[in-house]
Order: sequence, then C-alpha cells, then structure tokens
Amino acid sequence: MKQKIKENLFEIMMIVLFLGMAVLVCPHNSINFDEFYTVYWCKCEWSEFLYQVLHDTSPFLYYFMIRPVMVLTGQSIFIARLFSLLSLLVMLLVGVGFVKKTFGQKAGFFFMAILFLNPFMLQKSIEIRMYGWASAFTVLSGVMCYRLLKKPEKKEWIWFTVFSLLAAYTHYYAVLSMVFLYLGLLFYFLASHNKKEVKNFFICGIATVLAYLPFLLIAMAQIRESSGNWIPIPDSRLQALKELFYSEVSYSEFFYLGLMAAATVFAFIVFLKKRCVESYWSLVCCSALWGIVAFCVVFGELVKPIMLSRYLIMPVCLLFLGMSFAVKYINKYVVLVICLIMALIAGIRFTYVYKATAADETVKMLEFAEENIAEGDKVVLISKDDYLYNCVDYFIPQAQIIYIGDFDAEVFEKEEADDIFWFLDNGEFIDKKALEEKGLMITEYGWYQFGYIDMEVYQIQ
Repeated sequence: MKQKIKENLFEIMMIVLFLGMAVLVCPHNSINFDEFYTVYWCKCEWSEFLYQVLHDTSPFLYYFMIRPVMVLTGQSIFIARLFSLLSLLVMLLVGVGFVKKTFGQKAGFFFMAILFLNPFMLQKSIEIRMYGWASAFTVLSGVMCYRLLKKPEKKEWIWFTVFSLLAAYTHYYAVLSMVFLYLGLLFYFLASHNKKEVKNFFICGIATVLAYLPFLLIAMAQIRESSGNWIPIPDSRLQALKELFYSEVSYSEFFYLGLMAAATVFAFIVFLKKRCVESYWSLVCCSALWGIVAFCVVFGELVKPIMLSRYLIMPVCLLFLGMSFAVKYINKYVVLVICLIMALIAGIRFTYVYKATAADETVKMLEFAEENIAEGDKVVLISKDDYLYNCVDYFIPQAQIIYIGDFDAEVFEKEEADDIFWFLDNGEFIDKKALEEKGLMITEYGWYQFGYIDMEVYQIQ
C-alpha cells in the first residue's frame, strides 16, 4: 500500500488539490437556472418526476441517479454538488489506472492536469447537471475502445457496451461521441480482416440498438417537442467551442484549442507513418469533437443552431483522453511548461470563481425568508427573469407567488384583512407614490440575493 502511494504521489496530490478547490467553491444553496429543474424535479412526486424527465430535452439517466441522493440527504444542494464531483474523480482515476499505465507517467500527469486545469471543468464538475457523469461514461467508453483495439475480449465488449449505453442515456451529444467510437472499431476490424471481431462488433451493435431502442422513441418525441429556441445563432462557427475555454486570461481559448488541434494532427501523422493501434485510437478519440462540431456547424447553417458550449464537454473530455498518446512523445520539460501555463490560467479562474461564490448571499435571503415570510404570504414578482421565479418557487414554498408583467399598485390591494405582500424588486420597478396613494404601508428590508439576481425586499400592507 505504501509503495503504491509513493508511486502515485503526484497524481494523488493533484486529485486532492482539485477536490479541495472544487469543495471550496461549492455554494451550499445558490443554484443556476438549469440546475433549478434538477433540484425541483427531485422534490416532485414520482408521477410528476417521471413526466418531467421524460419530456425534458435531455436523456433521463442522470435524474434517476441524482434523485435518490437528494431524497436521502434531505434535498441537500451541497451533497448534490459532491455527487457531480464524484464523476470527475472517476475520470481522474482513469488518469492513474489507465493513462499512466498505458502511456507512461508523463501522459497520466498531463491528462489529469488538462482535465481539471481548464476554464470550464471547475464549474461543471460541481454543477447539479448531467455533464460530469456523461463525460465520465464517455471517457470510460474510450478506455474500453482502446482495450478492444489492442486485445479484444468478451469482457471488454460487454463493458464497452455498458459504458456506451450509460453515456447515451445521459446526454445526446454523448450519443454522437459514441458514434465515432463504434465506427472506429468497425473500420479497424474490417481493415484488419478480423472476421471474429467484426462479428462481435455487430453483436455489440445489435445489443446496443435493442437496449437503446425503447428510449429512442422518447428521444424522438423530446426532440420533436423542443423548439430549441434557447440556442442562439453563434457569432462564429467555433463560438461554442471557444466559449468552453474563455477565462480571465485573454486568448486562453486559443491556447487550449491549439493544443487539441496539434494533438489531433500529430495522431494523424503518426498513424499515416506507423499504422499503430495507439495512434489510430488517439485519432478516433480526437476526431469525435471535430466531427461533431463540423456536423453542428453545417446543420446550423442549413436548418437551425443546435450547438451550445456545454454540449461539447463530452467529446472534449474524450479528446483529452486521446491526447495522452501524443504526450508520451513530447519532452518532459515542454509538458511541464504547458502544465504550468494551464495551472496559471486555472488558478486565476479559480480565484475569480471563489470570490464570486464568497460574495453570493443566497443564504442570507433564505434566512430572511424563513424568519419573516409566513405561510400564505404573497410574493409579487415582475416577470423579467424566470430564474427569480424559479428560486422563489423552490426556496420559499410557503408563499403564494403573484407573477405580473409590469408594476401595478392594484395587485397589492387586500382581499383579506391579514394579507401580507412581499415585493422582490430586481429592477427598481417599485412605484412608491402609487402605493401610498392607495393607502398602503411600505417597509424596506434592504438588499438580498438569489444567485446572480440582486433584489430589494419590500413588505407592503
């Protein structure tokens, strides 16, 4: 045991460092707009839960994974974030258990470094969404793909099928990533005239299709129901991909994209020269991202935009895995310099995220609501931000919400003698003069916050 710890000391230190950083920025109560639906559905009755997750625009598996966690922990948002973080731990362990053993310590160190020393992973690894686990299942599928190419066995086919299905059940862009892994295996075994493994491939493919077929009907219904109007027209063809790597360091996105492109080109060149399994596998893993981006760009030009930055996290992580092959050919000092640059970018990003988290006063609002807003009180909101509505509905369930388009003093007229109104003003909408003309008393309680929404709280009687 001591020997293993000594051999993996640097990797263990990296894992502990990142987990410590992630836990520090786990806000205990603040949730973003997309996270709201996850936590809200976990509070619903089973019938409502099933209806919502089957009519969402994402596959269902993550919601079935997170619901028991939320129920058993009393709807703890903090624990839900730790559950998401567990998916990154799985990928980090891939760096120790697969990348290091297969491509050497230098490659393992680099894989783990780029996996968490990038601008998006710190946020997404603790987000109460499916992206972390979809990425973990995608990376594990990539590992099984390598083992099938090197030495195909029955157990590898089984595990590849299982992980690919888990990925497909977690996100649609993970499905697209799996297409490249499946095609990579098929082309390889056809080119090598390995009839036995071609047969095994089709057995695996048929099993995958049959297992996914019931959900495919649901997926088609979800896609048909979805307008996709939340996906904007991008400023450039690679806008979504660049957004993943934006940080407080100017042009950091080009640094990461350059590394990814260089690794892909290197794998292609080596494959042309040596025709080795490692370079072919690396090329397959890397090509998933570029193929998906190309498809989405063409589809966006001809039909409508379908690509957001977060949708690309799964193929990006798969590309990180494929980069491991190229790293073993790079001088260790060059690798160290690259890792130090990534550490600098990630450190600046972490500082920013940590300060933003520390400044979040959602807890203050929750304490105020618990002490002051009673059962049956009416909370009036201006419909300028659905996120505020979601937070009030989730965090202040004892209140009745009145949702209005514009400020109207008549809304605050009492139906009962003991009616109490709370106005959460997130845009200086209040018209005190109009309220006073109706004889209403206004009490100011100061500024509070729900996530990124600042608001002034008023009691009106």
